[in-house]
Amino acid sequence: MLRVVSELSQAFLTTSFIVFLSLMCQLLPHGVSGCAPSDRIALTSFSTNLDAQTNPWPGAENYSDGDCCRWTGVRCRRFVGFFGAYQQLRVVNLDLAGLGVTGSLPSSLDRLDRLRVLNLSGNSFHGAVPPELLRMPRLRVLDLSRNDLSGVLSGAGSGPSSSAGSTSGIKHLDVSFNGLTSLRPDVFQGLPLLRKFSAESNQLTGVLPGSSLSSCSELEYLNMANNSLHGTLGSTNFSRLTRLGALHLGWNRFHGRLPASLSRCRELRVVNLRRHSLSGPVPSSFRRLRALTFFDVGDNSISGVAQALRVLQECPRLAVLILTTNFKGEEMPGAAAGIRGFPSLRLLGIANCALHGAVPPWLRTSARLSVLDLSWNNLTGRIPPWLGGFEAVYRIDLSSNALTGEIPRSLTRLRSLAGGGNASARVRLSMSDYGVRLYDWHVERGQLWYDRYIPPSLDLSRNRLAGVIPPELGDLVALNLLNLSWNALSGRIPATFASLRNLQTLDLSYNELAGEIPPSLTGLTFLSCFDVSHNRLRGFIPDAGQFSTFPCSSFAGNPDLHLHGRYCGGTVRMPEHDGHFLMATIDIFGMPFMLGMISGLCATLFVHVVVSKSTKPSVH
Repeated sequence: MLRVVSELSQAFLTTSFIVFLSLMCQLLPHGVSGCAPSDRIALTSFSTNLDAQTNPWPGAENYSDGDCCRWTGVRCRRFVGFFGAYQQLRVVNLDLAGLGVTGSLPSSLDRLDRLRVLNLSGNSFHGAVPPELLRMPRLRVLDLSRNDLSGVLSGAGSGPSSSAGSTSGIKHLDVSFNGLTSLRPDVFQGLPLLRKFSAESNQLTGVLPGSSLSSCSELEYLNMANNSLHGTLGSTNFSRLTRLGALHLGWNRFHGRLPASLSRCRELRVVNLRRHSLSGPVPSSFRRLRALTFFDVGDNSISGVAQALRVLQECPRLAVLILTTNFKGEEMPGAAAGIRGFPSLRLLGIANCALHGAVPPWLRTSARLSVLDLSWNNLTGRIPPWLGGFEAVYRIDLSSNALTGEIPRSLTRLRSLAGGGNASARVRLSMSDYGVRLYDWHVERGQLWYDRYIPPSLDLSRNRLAGVIPPELGDLVALNLLNLSWNALSGRIPATFASLRNLQTLDLSYNELAGEIPPSLTGLTFLSCFDVSHNRLRGFIPDAGQFSTFPCSSFAGNPDLHLHGRYCGGTVRMPEHDGHFLMATIDIFGMPFMLGMISGLCATLFVHVVVSKSTKPSVH
């Protein structure tokens, strides 16, 4: 009996399910004809604001499809109504990045009420940013970077049409590399979900909108670098931005002290506050930034180098530390300053600070160090031999100090430079790893330039080093740059330099070097800058390979250095075959005059001979 009841129940359920499916199939449409009319109207309105139409959008020559889901850069998604009673294709993604589109941004784009991603970066849009775009409730990504937008950036709660307490769902907002001039104080109001904001490289003036910025508790990335913002950073309560991981405010005009409230951002990994007028010491509370990996406060007026190092050594993950152009005239902390070192450090820059003292011994504990820049200080004493014991160092810059003694032979055993290009590539440090462009200072040119990477180099120029150049430097085959100029080095140029096959710059000028230029250096095919001027070199200048391209100034100031036939305007001597008169004539009047004089003399003699023969009487 129970078995019969069970079978009947199962049959009833099966029949009921089949009937339900049949009813649902009657309700569901058999297909979707195209994008929603409201989305097509909004996109058509947007198209009319373009200066040149995008194929195959309305107005373009090949426009023939009314289904906006098929237009370039448009992505749609099927939305199903209650119980599947209706279906629509709605625009969820509009991506026209890098298509060269020109025109203005209409506020009608906010009619795309299902839009989640709007990417118009890398085009030539001009005019203002419609505040309506920041109020779209379902929009998550708004990327307007690298255009020609101008004016004021208003927030989701700005404007007469915004309702009180209106919020936006935007998580990613990028308006970098435009011409925006200011930010409304309430620009961040109504953006509670904002995680990434970038307004880098605009023309922003005014103060940092710290009050509204503090309301973005989800913010992870903030970049307003390379603008003209001013005021202090103390008005921003960074302690409310507990999820902040990267802060890029470099290249502005802020003044005052470093904000101690940053120490409450326990997830902070990158701090870039380069080139302001910030002053005072590094706050002792910064020792609590346990996640910090990149810290750059270069080109400010920070004081207390010893305190800065004592505080920041407590950040166990710190890999890049740039303190350049601060601490003017202070003492480089030594072994007694309570500095243990930086075990995770890969780059240390304390250049152009006019620091006194010696190369600090606590550097020995930075076993992972790759780049060391202590240039343009007043460091004295010898170069410590332990500098050659680092496994990963591929750039050392100790230029423009007052270091004495000989070049330690231990430097010739730097493994990352002696192991070839592959070894160097494994340890090469890129600032892009931290989202930071690397700017380097060229003192003689008085300008800054952008480097994509830090080249393998050894720069000991402008010191008081003496003795011979160690021939073993030729083992550092990964070197791109070797600069030993402006010292008192003597002896010969090592022929082993011919092994430096990756060398691009070799500067040995202003020393006491003697002997000949090794002819084997002509095999350095990548060498583009070569300077041995103002030494005591003699013999002939090689004229093969890259040496045929170097200017005469590269060899000036060597009285006994000769050329094989190239003219250098008297700065380098030619071989003396015709006496002092010839050399004096060349030095005073120049080679073109001398060649012209010789040509004229030959022409005169030729005419004289011809005329003499034509006028000579015949002998019968």
